[in-house]
Order: sequence, then structure tokens, then C-alpha cells
Amino acid sequence: MPTHPLFHYERDGYAFPIRAIDAERALFYRRQLEASQQALGGRFEGKFTLKPHLLFPWLTALATEPEVLELAARVIGEDMLLWSTEFFIKQPGDERFVSWHVDDTYWNIDPVEQVTVWIALSDIGPENGPLRYIPGSHREERLPVATDESAGNMLISGQTAQGVDESRAVDVLLRAGEVALHDGRTLHASSKNTGTDARIGIAARFIPAHVRCTATRESALLVRGTDRFHHFDHEPRPVAERDAAAQEAHARAVDLRMKAMYSSQMEKKKAKQASAA
Repeated sequence: MPTHPLFHYERDGYAFPIRAIDAERALFYRRQLEASQQALGGRFEGKFTLKPHLLFPWLTALATEPEVLELAARVIGEDMLLWSTEFFIKQPGDERFVSWHVDDTYWNIDPVEQVTVWIALSDIGPENGPLRYIPGSHREERLPVATDESAGNMLISGQTAQGVDESRAVDVLLRAGEVALHDGRTLHASSKNTGTDARIGIAARFIPAHVRCTATRESALLVRGTDRFHHFDHEPRPVAERDAAAQEAHARAVDLRMKAMYSSQMEKKKAKQASAA
């Protein structure tokens, strides 16, 4: 009897490859992404790298595809919020990378229940700088973190876990329309794209409605079930790409997210300074 693709998720902290949309649908979304990207000068930068689903209706549609939501619900339950989306795009020869890290270092959520559905819109082989996971790392002691502020690091925070045993790493090879799911505590990274095609991934991050932010109030989009807790302000779905209403909602949501994240970083910096005094 075949097992469900998420069978080993609890043990490993991740699951892949899982087909979420067919290749034709994935190509449709890729064309939408490329058109939006071209309209912005060829790259998503600055404010467009955080919560872009509030600006692009096609991205909200992708992140809420029935199978994407079904997979996320199997991990965190039916009452679910889309907290954030992020582009992870590397063009051929792109020198950028993602350092080893765990997602929830600066997230300030309680309880720590979250799942990322990482959606591939291109075929991703070993040469394309795929995701890499450390199996079982979500259950292990946290590694110390340093900050890598080099221009090539795609992480806003620049966080870099120290002492990662890369011999344990598993490459996440995906076809367009397939997804990988991972826990917010799972160590992962990716290297540069040495292939001939763009490496296009979108991270959709979901939380159950009972989770709250411990740093400051934030916002999220209710995408399944009901929200009986109201720990997050509810975000609107965009109607038209980057129209005035979408830009206003996006600006507010990003401001709240950045305040929460940097609040955590400032507190840790103060604690470090105090211990060294």
C-alpha cells in the first residue's frame, strides 16, 4: 500500500517531491511571473521580495491552489493563514546563494507551528542551485548563528548557521509544478545556479490560526477554515496587479513584518552587548 508523500515529514522535517499542479499550469504561472518581473525591470527587488502575493493576484492564486492548501492543512490543520510569500529566483550564472539557516530564527511566533510550501516553477536539477535540507535538524539543538551580509546572500537577515554537517545534506530536486514542504526549524540552504535555465521557486508560508506573534501585531491572509483567534489582522486579496489598494495593503503588511523581525534582532543584539559588558 503506497504511503502519502508527507509520511516522513515529522521524522525528517521536510517532504518532497510532491506534485501540486501540472506542468501546463506551472508554465502558465511562470509566464505570469516573468511578465510581472519584466514590468519591474527584470528582477524583483526591495519591497517586492516580501509578501508579494498582496501585489500580484496570480501569486495569491498560486499560493492558494487547492493541492497547495491541502498539503499545508495536512501539516498544520484546517484553520490556516497565508503569512508570507517570497521569490527565490536565480538566473543562469547567478552568483547569489542562500546560507544555511532555519526560518523561524527571527519570526517570533508562539507556538512554533508553521509550514513552508516551496513551489517550483522551473525544473530544478543539481546544477540549478537547489534547496538542500539537513534531515531531522528540526528536532536537534539549535546551532549558533552569525550574520553574512555579503551581497550574494539572498536572506534579508543574512543569518548563517555555524557548524553545519553538510555531508548529511539532501538535494531537493524538483520538476516544474512540484513542491517541497519544510518545517520552520529545518536547516536548509542553496548555492548558485550554474545551469542554463532560471531556477524559479516561490516560498508560501502558512500558519494555523491559533499562532500569535510575540513581538508586535502582524497581518496575514485567511485562506482556509475560520479564524476564531484574531491574533493577526486580516489582509485583502489583490484585485489588480499593483493597483493603489494593493500597494497600500502591501506597504502596511511589510511594515508590520519588518518591525516584528527587527524587534527580535535588536533584542538579541542588546542581550549580547549586555552579556559582554
